This record gives sequence, C-alpha cells and structure tokens, in this order.
Amino acid sequence: MFRAAKMAKIRVICLKAIAPQVVKSLQQLSVLHITDSKLPELERAGPLPSFDEVSSRLVKIRTIKEAFGTAVLHDGRPRGDGAPSGGKPEEGGKIAPIGAAGSNREEGKPSSKKFSFEDPVTSADELISRAEPVFGLASKKDAYAKELDANIAAQKALSEIEGLHLDFSELSSETLQFSLLRAHKKKAKVAREILAATKNCMFASTQSGESEVFLVALPKAADSKFLEGLGQANPLPRISGTPKAEIAHLREKEGEMRKGAEEAGRKLAHLGGAIYPKLVALDEALSIEADRAQVATLFSASAELYFIEGWAEAGKAGRITHEMGQRFGKKIHISQVSFKHDEVPPTLFDNPGAAKPFEYLVEFISTPQYYEIDPTIILAIAVPLTYALIMGDAGYALLSFLLAWLFTRKSKPGGLLHSVALIWMISAIPAFFAGIAFDEYFGFSHSHLLGFTLYAGIHRAVSLTFLMFLSIMIGMAQLALGFILGAINEWSHSRKHAYAKLCWLGVEIAGFVLIGSTVYTMFPGMAIPSAALLALCIGGLVYTEGVIAIIELPSLLGNVMSYLRIAAVGVGGLIIAEAINELLLPRLDISPLGIVVFIITAAIYVAMHLAACCLAMFEALVHGARLSVVEFFGKFYTGGGVRFAPFSAKRVHTQEV
Repeated sequence: MFRAAKMAKIRVICLKAIAPQVVKSLQQLSVLHITDSKLPELERAGPLPSFDEVSSRLVKIRTIKEAFGTAVLHDGRPRGDGAPSGGKPEEGGKIAPIGAAGSNREEGKPSSKKFSFEDPVTSADELISRAEPVFGLASKKDAYAKELDANIAAQKALSEIEGLHLDFSELSSETLQFSLLRAHKKKAKVAREILAATKNCMFASTQSGESEVFLVALPKAADSKFLEGLGQANPLPRISGTPKAEIAHLREKEGEMRKGAEEAGRKLAHLGGAIYPKLVALDEALSIEADRAQVATLFSASAELYFIEGWAEAGKAGRITHEMGQRFGKKIHISQVSFKHDEVPPTLFDNPGAAKPFEYLVEFISTPQYYEIDPTIILAIAVPLTYALIMGDAGYALLSFLLAWLFTRKSKPGGLLHSVALIWMISAIPAFFAGIAFDEYFGFSHSHLLGFTLYAGIHRAVSLTFLMFLSIMIGMAQLALGFILGAINEWSHSRKHAYAKLCWLGVEIAGFVLIGSTVYTMFPGMAIPSAALLALCIGGLVYTEGVIAIIELPSLLGNVMSYLRIAAVGVGGLIIAEAINELLLPRLDISPLGIVVFIITAAIYVAMHLAACCLAMFEALVHGARLSVVEFFGKFYTGGGVRFAPFSAKRVHTQEV
C-alpha cells in the first residue's frame, strides 16, 4: 500500500521464426511491460520482417480515410447531402461565410460492429483496390470547393460596386486613366467635393455599406496622387460587362459548381457508407500489427534467437510462464530472473479503491520510483483533512458533493475534470462533519436556522487563535512525517542522507519546544534540553549536508508558517458567506413590487452562495494540495519513475481472431 506493487523480471528466449506468434501472445496476455534488452554480447534487433508491408498498408489506409474527409460520419453513414463547405450568397447580395453550410451536423458515434481479420495486410489490399475511386472523387470535390471559394470572393468584391451601371470592358482610353476609390462615409462628402472641384475630373459613385465607392476618370497626363488621401484605392475588376451582369453570371456558374460538388460528395459518401467502417477497423488492426512489429526494436538478437526482457507483477509472473509454456512448449524458454538494485522496475500503484483518485495528484508531480514510498495514501488523508478545515461549512460541503457528483457524470473517466471531481467528492465528506463542528450552514449557525440551540460549535472567526495553532500543529506533524519517510527512502541508498533527514526532524521538534518554552511557557524546564538538541542537530546537518544547511534553516520555519493558510483562507470563506447573508438575504414584502424585488434578490442570493461555494471548493483543493505537494513532498519525494504499462492492444472496432 505504501510501496509499489512488487515486480518480477521476466526473460523470454525464442526462435526468430516464431517471434510474431510469441509477440502476439504476449500482447494478448497484457501483463508484461517490455523494456529495452541491453545484453552487451548481443546485437540490437530491428523491427519484425512484417513491419514494412504493414506500415505501407497503414499509410495507404489512413490516406484513404483522409480523402473521405467529412463526407461520412464515424460509423460510415453519409454526412448530410455531401454538400461542399463553401457558403451561399444570401438574400440582398450578402455572402454567407464559408463553412457555414452543414455546421449543425451531429458527429456520428463509433459503430458497434466489430471486425475480425485473419490477415489484415491481405484485407487492406482488397479494400485499397475497392477504394481507388475515392481519390478521384475527393480531388473533384476539392477542386469544386476551391472554385466556389474563388467565385464567392469575386461576388463579394463585385457586390461593392454593383450600383455602378457601367460596362467595365469599355473603360479603356488613350487619353483617360480610371481608378476605383473607397472612402468611408465620414470622408465621402469631402472626397466628393474635392473630386467635383478638380479640373477635367469625372466620377460616378455608389454606396457600399459604411463606405462610398467612386469610379474616377482623369486625363492620363494628370497627377492622381491626390486620390491617396481621399480613401483606399482598389484595382479595376477585369469583367466584360456591368458588375450586376457579372454577378448574375457568377451566380449561375456557382449553381453549376454546387451541383457538381454535391454529386461528387454524394458518390463519396455512398462509397464511404460501404467501406468506411471497415476502413476504420483496418486502421486499428494494422496499428496493432505495427506495434507488434515495432516492439522487436527493444529485443536483443543473435543469428537465430530473440532475447526479450520485461517486468510483470510478481503475482502474475507464474501465469506468463504457464500460458507461454502451454502455447509454445519447448520452442521458447521463459524464466524469472533476478535483478540488481540499480535496475529500477516500472511503478504500478497498489492502493485501495478509495485512494485511487489521489494517484492523479501524485502523478501530476511525477510517478514515484519503484523503491520509493508511495505517498498516495498519505495524500488521501491529508488533502481531505485540509479541504475540510478550509471549507468548514456543512451546507457548502453538501453542495460541493452534489456539484462534484455532477462533474463526474458529465466528464470522461481518466480526464482532468473527472479526477479532480472525485477528489472533491471524497473531500466533501469530512468537510461536512467539520462544518457541523464549526456550526456553519451556508454562513449561518444552526440556532439561526432552527430557532433554538442544540450545541455550541467552534466559531472560526472567534476561535482564530485556536485555528492558527491547529494549523501549525498539522504542518508540524506532516513535515515530521515527511522527514521520517525521507529517512526511510534514503536508508538503503545513503545512510548519510538518511541521518540528515533525522537531523532535520530533530531541528523541527527542538525548535518547536524551544520556542514554546521560552516564548509561550508551554514546556517549562525544557528550554536548555531543547536548545542542546537543536545545536546537536544543526551540527549533524553541517556534517551531513555542509554549511549550506545553516542557510536553509529559516526555510523550515517558512514551511511551518505556510500552513497558517488553512486558518486564514477558511476564515476568509466564512466572512464571505456571512457578508452574503447580511447584505443579500431576501426579505418578502407582500406587494407586487416587493414580490418582484424578492425574486430578484433571491436569485442573486443563491447565485452568490453558489459562487462562494465554487470558490471554496477551488481554494480548499488548491491550498490543500499545495501544502502536501510543495511543503510535504519536498522532504522525502524524488519521483522520476516509469509507470507500469504492459504490452497490450486497445481494441474498439476489431476483435482478436
């Protein structure tokens, strides 16, 4: 429970000829964490011979999947009508954004049908030959989509000058130069006046949204630089007619393009409905085959043999030997071998179910090494305890439990929110009892709610000194435990470092007793013994860690004082809850206006308490986890371990033959 699950080192020796079957069997057993076999007298093996043909088919299968794009849902059903992603012009000449069409389609769910392939490579070759039309259809659909984008862009540009009823194909002259000028409405009046006052200048204009567009004609010999200060110059469109006629022509071509794109999309979706589910399944099957072939790069090899090494739970080592022996008999040699202390096995957590969510906090920092003490159980006690003392309100605790339960239902197992929500749920239980002890129910005492008194609770704002002392004692206890765990971790590696941890423990205890006896008269007659112990432990630190240990002594006091945040943040939460009750508690006045005010005030009151509860949940978890991870872990935890990951295959769309 405080250590990782015990591991056994397994070695498998097999003929190269049966290596694919051996690897497949190990993957099916899903109990062996295969590691790099570093045998100096042997060569490093490459991937199995099947790797090239498997990987080449896998690339082709994935290329075909990409060619389908969004034409089909994940379960192979056609997506809508196969329309392209381009937008259509809306009424009034406005252009809908590209990608708007079909944006409300629902994603398909994975198919419940599972495929099985005796030979995924052969099955892939058959499917690849059937899927040849996919690339032509996908290319045609993409070409239509690009043409549509260009068409829509051209329509949008021309819609700005649609009011100019001029044939632009005739705007060519040996004596005149033509320019398009866009001026914002704030400058349009000034631009019109300047153009009207300019000699030999002719112009026509039309409104375009917030701007006015001018078509200006000047003699070729005239200087046109003055136009730059009037607005934005745009190039003349290359069209053979009026903008309105060209827009009509573009819309006609757009309709033809859309029909062609929709036809290509329908054919692609129909073909996808026939082969896409099998395509997804083959992707999975070939990925598994590729993993089997690639894992051989971790093997050592001789001319005829492969040497495979890995780790398995000690309790399951016999199962591997028995199962593999039954399947292959004398064709392989499998054994459990001893390993040296400098070999570090992978880490497999071995904690009871209630502590499992707190493994997430441990791994968030780093996976513990195999020989280290696993702090998960300690976190499963410390984090809910600090959470309870910081939240300290039975009403908020109940609400936080319900919110956390809702988060677990709405989040994906194994995800960040799901893991945090489980910790919230567990921590809300002691927080509820702490709220009863502190006599806090959404900032009220039970006597306020019931009208009579059942018990005298510990009011945190009144008993702040007690809470501060309790916080310091919790910190002292947790740090002392950290030093003890550090000494245990170091005992088998370096006795000198283990003694240093014990010296730090002595400094903590002696310093506490010395301050208590001299400042607060808590331990009469212990001043001299505690001072002597403190001096002895400081000397031990200088001997084991050097003079720099003296510089680090004040940090220990800082670690202890950091636990005062338990009292400070908790009292701050209480003050917020009481302020909400004092300022926003709704009061009913039997009148039309009074009822409206009551409803509005009640909604604000509930929203503020909900916000205060969420804030308390966040602060209680963050501060509780921070104290454990930053202050506590630093006294003993190293981390840097490798998580146990047995060689296995995750199947969603396929099943083993």
